[in-house]
Amino acid sequence: MSTAAAPRYYCDAAEHFIGTRATEADPVYAGSRGAPGAVDGPRRKARFHGPRALTEGGASLLFVADTGNGAVRSIDTRAGVVNTALTLADICTIAHVHEFAPSGLACDGEWLVIADTRNHVVWRYDLRSYRLAVLAGCPGTPGDIDGEGQQARFWLPVAVALADDGRGFVVSEARGRRHVSRSGDVRTLGR
Repeated sequence: MSTAAAPRYYCDAAEHFIGTRATEADPVYAGSRGAPGAVDGPRRKARFHGPRALTEGGASLLFVADTGNGAVRSIDTRAGVVNTALTLADICTIAHVHEFAPSGLACDGEWLVIADTRNHVVWRYDLRSYRLAVLAGCPGTPGDIDGEGQQARFWLPVAVALADDGRGFVVSEARGRRHVSRSGDVRTLGR
């Protein structure tokens, strides 16, 4: 399984910031150590709450699973600005759910794919049209079933990465790993 995580950046969920592996003395790139919140703006004034995962979304764009805030945030690394990309309000426009817990992200340049632990579903966010849709699973319905799109069921998906073949995604969940094709076909990988 290849990783989609940005190698120069990492999430510190306990301290609520995005760090950098650069040689700077202060590893905080965005947010503020030990200061949770939900604030957009200049990267050092922005606030996160328990960020769990990040992925590159292009040459100067990072996406962050800001799990504690129930949001996906974006960081423009050229401009040094943090914005909110998706929240529970966006999810509620297409599914009747009460929480949004993004915990894993992967980006293939066209889609941002989001593992939503609490809703047992994998979302896809089209980066060109800004449209959100269910890629696989049925929001709010846990299970362990392979199948197409919303016929498939996940049990607490926590991470997602680009598949080695580049034609899909690998989702890690409480009960193992599953391959999800771009069409939403879900198949269990060897256990």
